[in-house]
This record gives sequence, C-alpha cells and structure tokens, in this order.
Amino acid sequence: VIVGTAAGALAAVVAALRDGLRVLVVLRAASAGDGQRFRRRVRNAASPCATPLTVLTNVDVVCVDGIGTVEAVVLRHVRTGRLAAGGASAFLSCDG
Repeated sequence: VIVGTAAGALAAVVAALRDGLRVLVVLRAASAGDGQRFRRRVRNAASPCATPLTVLTNVDVVCVDGIGTVEAVVLRHVRTGRLAAGGASAFLSCDG
C-alpha cells in the first residue's frame, strides 16, 4: 500500500511494480480522473509490466496495524464513510 500525492508516489509505485509486487495506491486527489491520469503515468514509466495495480482516490487511511510487520490497512471512503480493510505486507507514505 502506497499513500500520498501523485508526485511523491510515482517512483515508489514504479519500483514496486518492476519488482513484481501487487500495489494499492491511495491518492489524496479530488477526482477519479486524477487516478486515471496517475495510472497512465505509472504504466508508461513501468512499461511493460503486467503486475496488478489498483489506484483509489477520495479515500483516507484510518488504521495500519500488525505485529512486527504491517498486516492490515483500513480505509474510509470520504464520500460515503464506508470502511474497507485488506491485508498488506508493506505500507509507504509519500506525502510531500
């Protein structure tokens, strides 16, 4: 899971994809269009790469937890307030 601004996260996402890791990016962006543009930039920089990439916008990180390592990340959708949780093996914040 990589969290932050598009500019800060790009290099980390490209490196993780080139290493064959599945990546979830949580962007602090206002629109879905920002997520689509970011996805295109990543695919151009990491090409060719078939590793799964998920980009979420308008989502806040509520909690990162684990014992010894990161094991789970809880997200909250800004518009609906709905919570979603998933497993993760690493968490990187790329805030400027």
